[in-house]
Amino acid sequence: MKKCGDFLKQSREAQGLSQKNISTMLGYNTSQFVSNWERGLSMPPIPTLRKLAKVYKIDAEVLFNVILEAQVESVTQSLKEKFVAEYRRGLGKSSNRSHRA
Repeated sequence: MKKCGDFLKQSREAQGLSQKNISTMLGYNTSQFVSNWERGLSMPPIPTLRKLAKVYKIDAEVLFNVILEAQVESVTQSLKEKFVAEYRRGLGKSSNRSHRA
C-alpha cells in the first residue's frame, strides 16, 4: 500500500494542495483521513475516488487501478503469510506423529 500512498501524496503535491485542503474539499473535518491514505494505513473509500481524481486532475480509472493494485498486493501478502504459518504448523504436527510411531 506504500506505492498507493506515495502516488496519492505526489498527486496532491503536484496540485499544490495540503492534506487539509483535500480534506475540506472531500467534506472531512480532519486531514487524518488523507494522512492515513498517504501513509498506506488505509485507502480512500470507493465513492470518494471520482472526486479525488477530479481534485488531483488525474483519470479516475488510473486512480482506481493504483488502488486496486495496492489492494491485490495487500491481500496476496496476507494470504502468503497465512499459508506459510499454516504450512509450518502442519510440519510440526507431522513430525510429532512420526515420533509417536
